[in-house]
Amino acid sequence: MGLRTFRDAGDREWRVWDVQPDTTNDVRLRTLGHLPAEMAGGWLCFETEGEKRRLTPVPEGWDVDDPEALIRLCLLATLVVRAARPISTDASG
Repeated sequence: MGLRTFRDAGDREWRVWDVQPDTTNDVRLRTLGHLPAEMAGGWLCFETEGEKRRLTPVPEGWDVDDPEALIRLCLLATLVVRAARPISTDASG
């Protein structure tokens, strides 16, 4: 797994790394049951404060691309929307 950092046009610092799932040893993936087919071969994870994105498939050479190429890849990546935590309706507190 490589790790890179870059700054976008808004001067936000991003970290990007490749994820290669190991469904036989990763408890989270076994619990979920399966990965979507497009993620089975891995993905790039882009993360900055308050935002996360994923890009599939992992582009060849991403780890040696210049920062502008990483910015373009980040813009192509899909925003990860985290599920909201359920609100308790239990009135007993």
